[in-house]
Amino acid sequence: MTLMRRRLIAVLAVVGLAAAAPSATIVIPAEFREVVNEAGLIVRGRVTDVRAVAVPGGGVDSIATVAIESVLKGQAASGFVSMRVPGGERGRIRHVMVGAPTFKAGQRAVLFLKQGADDAWRPIGLTQGVYRVQAEPQSGRPVVQPPLVGGRTASASGAAVRGDPRRRLMPVAEFESLVRLVLASPPGQAVPRGGRR
Repeated sequence: MTLMRRRLIAVLAVVGLAAAAPSATIVIPAEFREVVNEAGLIVRGRVTDVRAVAVPGGGVDSIATVAIESVLKGQAASGFVSMRVPGGERGRIRHVMVGAPTFKAGQRAVLFLKQGADDAWRPIGLTQGVYRVQAEPQSGRPVVQPPLVGGRTASASGAAVRGDPRRRLMPVAEFESLVRLVLASPPGQAVPRGGRR
């Protein structure tokens, strides 16, 4: 095999690999005020049902039905709201979208939802609009991960760092007070960390 032919094969291999390179999804975290203001509906609730639906042109979405426990912003016509998220399992087809939340019956969360062009409610920024409610290990009280306020977590000093053990869980009541404070604050006004004025 000639040197020229080897170079041509090497170039074609590199071009082929570059063309087949996987694509990536990059999600830039939104500041908490943006998430609150962009949401048309903010609720706390419990997932009662999740079903997969086919997406025209291919793919699968999941529709989660949520029994509303509390409405923080907007109006819900009934005691339930359905939200649509990309991904799901239908028959032998499983569609996964990186960064999309998944839901199971019984899970609780505070949801920041926005209606799409199809009038379906969707979480803002995929997982950025989902604050899962969990029981605090020591006390059992309901807590959520603290939101980003001005690039920092609402309950800790310093920049937000994933996995930082100093990042303490926030009681749901305090989190909901922070949401109400953001809603009541004029645009552009700083929201203090921890939700206190």
